[in-house]
Amino acid sequence: MNNTFFNSLELIELIKRRRKHLLLVAGIAFLASAIFSSSYFMKPKYKSFALIYPSNLIAYSNESPTEQMLQIAQSSDIRNKVIQSFDLFRHYGIDTANNPHFMTDAIAQFEENVTIKKTEYESMEITAFDTDPKVASEIVDSIIHFFNLKARKLQAEKSLEVMIICRNQMERKKQEMDSMEFHLRNLRMEYGILDYKTQSERAFEGYFRILASGSSRGINEAEKMMLALREKGGEFNELTEHLWRVRGNYNDLKISFDNAYRDVYKQLTYTNVVTEPQPSDKKAWPIRWLIVLITVSSSLLLAFICFLIIDSQKNTASADID
Repeated sequence: MNNTFFNSLELIELIKRRRKHLLLVAGIAFLASAIFSSSYFMKPKYKSFALIYPSNLIAYSNESPTEQMLQIAQSSDIRNKVIQSFDLFRHYGIDTANNPHFMTDAIAQFEENVTIKKTEYESMEITAFDTDPKVASEIVDSIIHFFNLKARKLQAEKSLEVMIICRNQMERKKQEMDSMEFHLRNLRMEYGILDYKTQSERAFEGYFRILASGSSRGINEAEKMMLALREKGGEFNELTEHLWRVRGNYNDLKISFDNAYRDVYKQLTYTNVVTEPQPSDKKAWPIRWLIVLITVSSSLLLAFICFLIIDSQKNTASADID
């Protein structure tokens, strides 16, 4: 404890002894950090951001709609479209003529200034920093715009696949229905079968009624109908029931086709923008007071350690001489 107290006293004495030097270091650090954090050396950047929720997105996997939205918004083609649309090569001062890695440099600058992340409330936040507050706001707005176009294209492509599949299946079902209807038409024309169940009941009723009356009039027609029903009635009934099932399948495919057709050609948006991007009237970077504080503090600490080492070596040298 005495050693600790003694060491504390030594440190206090060092501060008193070197207070002018420390003040000089603090002053130089203050002036240097204030100058180099000014707009002459560090161009101020303005922040613009937007908060959006997903809407009308069709699930592709087990990921949530927000995660799906994040994957699309972070895609390389959206990033490249923004870079091309705003000519960020020129805006960032990148030489596209003599620099073979100009695209890599532009992407690095873009990713440094633009962040897209998921929030804790299942929304997506798009943030952009730029030396021009209007450009920062327009970059955020363009990402939302290109996201809607990308999501619409993806869903249209998927729906187009469904539409083509449904159309092909509908064509096959239509051919199958035409073939069955043609065969049923022949049975109706050749054998006079229109409704198997109803005609069977009436044919037997008529036949037994004629027999009960003791008259032979009309018995040939009844026997002819019963023979036709016995030979072709089962086939007619089976074809009719199968045709009914195929028509039901065709109608289901037609509904799926119509839904897919609407998905291909409808013009939907896929975002609900909660916070619209706005040009900022106050710079967000650099934070000069924080830069000055950190610079002055670190300079004082470094100077204090240096003085402590220097004085310690002096004291050791004096002790050796004595």
